Amino acid sequence: MCAEIEQEHFKLKTNGVFKTFRGQQISVEELDRWKNNIGTIISINSFFSTSCNIETSLKFARSCMISNDMRSIILEVEIDSSLENIIWADISHRGHFKHEQEIIFNLNSLFKIVSVNFDSTFQLWKIQLKTTDEGTDNVEQYLSCIKQQMEYSSPIVYFGWLLLNELGQVNQAEKYFQMLLRSLPSDHPDIPSVYNGIGRVYSERNELDLALANYEMAYKLWRERSHSNPSHIARSLHNIANIMRDKGDFDQALNKYREALTIEEENHPDDNLQKAIIIQNIGNTLIEKGDLDTALDCLSRALDMLEHILPEQHPKISTCLGDIGSVYEKKNDFEKALDYYHKELDMDERCLPSDHPHLSRDLKKIVITYKKYEKVDQALEFCCQKLDLQRTIPGNNHSRIAKTLMNMATIIEEKSLNKAVRYYQEALSYLQKSTQIDHRTMAECLAAMGRLYGMHKSFDIALQYLLEALHLHHIFLSCNHLDVAYVNQLIGICYQNTNNKSNALHYFNESLSIYRATYGVDHEYVKLVESDVAKLNGEQQECINSTAPAEEIVHDEQSITIIVHSDLRESFIEPSSSTTVDSITMPSVDQKEMNDEIETPRKSKNCPKCEIL
Repeated sequence: MCAEIEQEHFKLKTNGVFKTFRGQQISVEELDRWKNNIGTIISINSFFSTSCNIETSLKFARSCMISNDMRSIILEVEIDSSLENIIWADISHRGHFKHEQEIIFNLNSLFKIVSVNFDSTFQLWKIQLKTTDEGTDNVEQYLSCIKQQMEYSSPIVYFGWLLLNELGQVNQAEKYFQMLLRSLPSDHPDIPSVYNGIGRVYSERNELDLALANYEMAYKLWRERSHSNPSHIARSLHNIANIMRDKGDFDQALNKYREALTIEEENHPDDNLQKAIIIQNIGNTLIEKGDLDTALDCLSRALDMLEHILPEQHPKISTCLGDIGSVYEKKNDFEKALDYYHKELDMDERCLPSDHPHLSRDLKKIVITYKKYEKVDQALEFCCQKLDLQRTIPGNNHSRIAKTLMNMATIIEEKSLNKAVRYYQEALSYLQKSTQIDHRTMAECLAAMGRLYGMHKSFDIALQYLLEALHLHHIFLSCNHLDVAYVNQLIGICYQNTNNKSNALHYFNESLSIYRATYGVDHEYVKLVESDVAKLNGEQQECINSTAPAEEIVHDEQSITIIVHSDLRESFIEPSSSTTVDSITMPSVDQKEMNDEIETPRKSKNCPKCEIL
């Protein structure tokens, strides 16, 4: 059909500008989406039919009864026949209803939204569009980029990567890759790529051991297949290096990255996407090692390469901008860091869906840097601006709104417990509204509330939130997930501060076992918890030989009612009315300030690893 439309198009001798129309009904949410995107260029991913006869289009617009959640609209399309990249045809002579004067546009035609207004004459909404070729170069660049990536991945596997990278749909990507693993023969050429995709899913969830197992399986299978593309080997080495870096083994990670880069440079002497990403992650690893100047050189080289081979606006470019921002943040050059972080967020907002998790990640980096820069008011104002905008975006945007509210709570938590708690509770309320509840973010919010109450010495209340968070983590995460270790550590700190040493030891040891399994014995997180355990053992040696009754610990966890599908606010304990929470000072404990203790285990998000398909 595409070819037929092109043939008809080139038969036409039309010049100048003329208008066509389309009448239909759309939902109120979809109408709001049109209103919020005036000036935006859109691509219609189907054959788009219009009519030169406005009366025909009005009949279609009014052909159905309109309910409270539906609206009649008429699309008015201004066609500039001089545009070579907009393919359309008059197919009136082919239809049964020649009076409709039907004009059809080819797949992926580009239009600019000019205006959205209520037309009092026709008593319906009018959306004005005009044909454009403004985005043609970007589309061609994007398709060229996809073609390059498809050299390393078949279409069926690449679809899973689109779910994961472009849409941020981690759960859907996992289901898709697992379906491929079940349905494809074991000797199918795509099986290593499927394991690679599953590894990436686990990496995204911070399930490092599971990610490593799948990456190593992909590497093993590609090594066994003599016909394998060397770039597949390089890709596996790179992904294994990512996990080594996450585990804190930076030297081993650098060795793997450099081995992968050598393979890529031998096979692709020119600029190449995989080379750029490997160089970028070498830079990120050097940030972790504190070699900031060399890291900046690597990241700048990667950025130049990405800008040369990718469209001007692309998520991989934005991530590299954010990585450069993290170098300046480490250098305490907060002004430059903020400049790069804002560029990252601005680009991601143009490139990614409104519910993509990277948007919340970008905002969090900006908030943290504003706080370090001692510009709390600017941080809060920026979040408020983003929150107002997010609330106008139709669709299932609740998780992103919740994360913005959590960022706002983080900004003011040291000054006002009450306000911070209100932000956290509003965040939980939004998470409850979501059609697909984000249990991990919900658990993170509960843990953040527990940490907040701990900062303000309200340890009993802190424990209730932390135990609730731990319960959710046990349901939805693996038992050795780092988030489980983190919450166990917070619970141990709370018990330590309430002099319940047996329970404190229990939760510290739970945390310690996960940290040791993930990072090895020399990592700073391991040493921090070991020092807590040693201190408790020194104070109460009998805790080593006596086991706290299982009923006591289980009772603590079961005493918290986990409310998943009702209003979570009802299960929360509010701050005591007799406590002036705004004037509470940070608790003083022997090993560190409470805030420092609790923040330390958090894995840095300043340098997110970049992935290769």
